[in-house]
Amino acid sequence: MPGNEMNKTRNPYIDEDGVPKLLKSVVAFIDVLGYSDLIKRAKKDSKSQELLLKLHAALKKAQRYVNPETDSISEKSLTNKNCSAFRSFTDNIVIGHPIKDDGEFELGRVFSELSYFQLVLTIEGFFVRGAISIGDLYMDDIVVFGSGLTEAYEAEHELSRDPRIILSLTAKKSVDQHIQYYSEHAHAPQNRNLLRDSDGQYFVNYLDTLLEEGDVYEEELQSHKEIIENRLVEYKNRPPIWSKYMWAAKYHNYFCDENRQINKNTKIDTTEFSLKPARIVNLA
Repeated sequence: MPGNEMNKTRNPYIDEDGVPKLLKSVVAFIDVLGYSDLIKRAKKDSKSQELLLKLHAALKKAQRYVNPETDSISEKSLTNKNCSAFRSFTDNIVIGHPIKDDGEFELGRVFSELSYFQLVLTIEGFFVRGAISIGDLYMDDIVVFGSGLTEAYEAEHELSRDPRIILSLTAKKSVDQHIQYYSEHAHAPQNRNLLRDSDGQYFVNYLDTLLEEGDVYEEELQSHKEIIENRLVEYKNRPPIWSKYMWAAKYHNYFCDENRQINKNTKIDTTEFSLKPARIVNLA
C-alpha cells in the first residue's frame, strides 16, 4: 500500500514522538495543463491506453528531479531527501521543503528541481503550470494542510494562467529580499533562475537548464520548439487554449534571443501561427 512506502523514510513534518507538526516551508503546487481535455480527447480517439503509458513514462522520468528516492510512480509518495516532502495525486503535485533559516537555500533548490521537472514534462508533451509560496505546511499519507498550500493553490488557479510556474506574493517578497544580499543584483542566482513576465509575475526560467558551461542542449531545445509548434497548429480553432501555447512560443524565443550561442533557426516563427482575420466570403 502507498502508506507503507511512506514509512520507509522519516517524514520531516512528523516529530520524533510521531506528532504531526506544521513547519514553515517552501511549497509548490503543480498541475498538468489541460489534463481533463487530454483524457477526453484520448477517449474519443480510442487512445486512452496510449495516453496512460505516455503520461506514466513522462511522470516517472520527471519525478526523479523532485523526488529522487522514488523509482516508481505510486498514487502517493513521500520522501525526506534533504528534508523535503513530495506528494502526487491525479494531475496535481505538491512539494514541501521545510525552511531552516531565511529560505534562500530551499527556494533555490525548488527552482532547480522544478526547472528540470517542467522541462522534461514539456518535451514529452505535457505542459504544466503552478505556483510556489512560503508558509506553514503539513504533509503525510492522509492530509496536506497549511496556509502555504492554500496560497500556492490559489496563486496557481488565479495567476499562473499560462504554462508557467509563478511565485506567490510571499515567495516573491523573499526573492526580492535575497537579491539584496548580492552587491551586484544582476549577478544574483535568482536573476537567472527566474524571469519577470509582462504582468509582473515572477516565473521559473526552466529553459535555463539547457545551458551548461557555455554549451546548449540543442536537441532538447529543438524538441521544445517542435512540441510548441504542434500545439499551435492543433489548437488554432480554440483561442483560449491556443494563447497558452503562444505564450510558450514567446518564452522560447526570448530564451533564444538572450543567449548568443543559440542558433537563431531554433526560434519559432510566431507570424506563421498567428490568428489572422479574413473575410467570410472572398471578394471577386
